[in-house]
Amino acid sequence: MHHRPMTRLALFSFKFSLPWLTILALVVAGFLAFGADQARASHVGCGATIISDTKLDGDLTNCPGNGIVIGADDLTLDLNGHTIDGDGVLGCDEFYACDFGVDNTAGHDGVTIENGSIRDFATAVFVLDASNNRLRRLSASHDILGGLLLIAAPGARIERNSISANGLTTDQAGLIVFDSSEVRIKGNSVFDNGDIGMFLQGVDDSRVERNSVSGNPEAGVILDGNRNEVSGNRASRNGDGISVGGDSNTIVSNRVSDSFACPDGCGAGIGSTGGTGNLIARNFVARASRAGIWIADFEEEGGLPEINNVVERNLVVDAEIDGVLVESTVTDTLLKRNIAIGAGDDGIDVDSTTTSLRRNTANANGDLGIEAVAGVTDLGGNTASGNGNPLQCQNVFCQ
Repeated sequence: MHHRPMTRLALFSFKFSLPWLTILALVVAGFLAFGADQARASHVGCGATIISDTKLDGDLTNCPGNGIVIGADDLTLDLNGHTIDGDGVLGCDEFYACDFGVDNTAGHDGVTIENGSIRDFATAVFVLDASNNRLRRLSASHDILGGLLLIAAPGARIERNSISANGLTTDQAGLIVFDSSEVRIKGNSVFDNGDIGMFLQGVDDSRVERNSVSGNPEAGVILDGNRNEVSGNRASRNGDGISVGGDSNTIVSNRVSDSFACPDGCGAGIGSTGGTGNLIARNFVARASRAGIWIADFEEEGGLPEINNVVERNLVVDAEIDGVLVESTVTDTLLKRNIAIGAGDDGIDVDSTTTSLRRNTANANGDLGIEAVAGVTDLGGNTASGNGNPLQCQNVFCQ
């Protein structure tokens, strides 16, 4: 029995595009204005525009609009352990385009924002059309929309931040990055946000590494882009664990556990949702409520075809349905040296005739070890034992 989760890529893109397109339109139209007070010294108030390196000497509390506005390139805002606190967007008629904790929508390059807490704004930090910004050692929490939002921000570094409990009433994400390249997202803790932990769209040539992502009801990480590396992350108790679409992406050495079902069809541990030349390797996936690793093709729904991808040396245990599932619309997938144990249905379920299998192991699964449609390519060395169906494998020879 095959259970195909519904695609959420189009849904997410639509849902997230509406508010952020509103932001862009209002920003371009000049809706945002710099705060009246320009500050060079460390003592600044709510709404100040800074034009040089600034270190806070105290908390900013109940800011009625923006917290601090960035007014120049190549500066550092050091919160110095203090908090920038908003008023929950009271009096903001259109909170998609006002009430930012730190506002760099003027597009200043080379800005560093670090070392403190930002909370109760529409968005904690908003970077728009600016290169080489660094966001590090920040706590972004209880913001109405996303915790950190970057649009057209090449070269950004987002490191060692805590991003939690954002978008609880608006179903938005903790970290949102659109249309950016050469971004590094490392060592962050992203948890208990309203919808998705990290929502990364149009992101190319970037690295998402060593992050902890948990308790996000739709997905831990959704990434759509090309030539990215997603490695060394821990994703637990999310809807989907890690979902990646695009070409030439590498998803390696991640630990994904306890992905749970939701009304939109989530529950896969790691999902590849369209693209060519992707590699899913050396991951550990445990207790997914649907497939542990799911290879799907949403071309008919406006997504990318799934062609010539490799799934290699993964360990998948205790998936509620299939350990590894390859959908019928997928082309030229290679499954090599994977181990699937304890799945509720099949250890490895292959519905595409163009799939090749070599040296996979499938033991103690509820139905077959390997269930493959006629016509798949058996490259040999597959093994199966202790599965619920005494055939052990179908249309593949298993030792």
